[in-house]
Amino acid sequence: MNFGVISNKSKDPDKKLLDLICKKIEKKNGKILFCLEMDKYDDLKGLPLKETDIIISMGGDGTFLNIARQTAEYNIPIMGVNTGSLGFLSSTDINEIDPSLDMILADEYVIDERMMILAEIKDSKESKEKFHALNDIVIARGLLSRIVTLKVFIDDIYVDSFPGDGMIVSTPTGSTGYSLSAGGPVIDHGMDLILITPICPHIMHAKSFIANSESIIRIEVMEEGSYSCNLTADGQMGRELYGGDSIFITKSNLKVKVIKFSGSALFNTLRNKIYYRNGNKNET
Repeated sequence: MNFGVISNKSKDPDKKLLDLICKKIEKKNGKILFCLEMDKYDDLKGLPLKETDIIISMGGDGTFLNIARQTAEYNIPIMGVNTGSLGFLSSTDINEIDPSLDMILADEYVIDERMMILAEIKDSKESKEKFHALNDIVIARGLLSRIVTLKVFIDDIYVDSFPGDGMIVSTPTGSTGYSLSAGGPVIDHGMDLILITPICPHIMHAKSFIANSESIIRIEVMEEGSYSCNLTADGQMGRELYGGDSIFITKSNLKVKVIKFSGSALFNTLRNKIYYRNGNKNET
């Protein structure tokens, strides 16, 4: 089995964990095609991805999202190894790497396919820019404290105008990220749908709402042309938006394959990594 190992340099500055995992893979007769450090958003082009069977992502959720977004077109399963603080998207932790590798090599794992979304920006000049996201597309106000008003359509049907701090458009995977903090629901990661959650809306009736994954979400920036806000994809890539810009968000044709082991069900992960993280005790 061919492995590619990518480590977040800031989480493993002396490469001890990277070297440890590579040695363990070789000891278990796995073949390593590449073993490298990543500085934030390094470009992964040039790696032998077509020959890679499994990618091991070492770091936190940000590392996983970056790697997933860059390698999604190659359809390679990813095993996240948490060396960060939360690691909600990770398949295992660093202290469980031996049994995890044994299960990988024994084919004792499942692949969880996750949908992605695609944001396409059109401004008044009809120029286009595209961003893929595994977690979410966020449109948020700029540096100044003034609110931004966003007009939302689903399949050309007007939903409402939302004054506030912005809007989160997320996948089911992203429902347990920023959207959850903004009051959105938890959605099973295996579902195909798009979740839209206002951020601090300045209207009384605003709640999250859900669209079919085949729908086209259109969001228009309703401010004057000189006013700017920001679009980010997975909190990592993005650009400024201006009054008159329109953002079209649809289901991407790309998917991410996430390796999962027994016991890694969504609500087990929620309890262990979010609920207990806040000092709560196991009540079962």
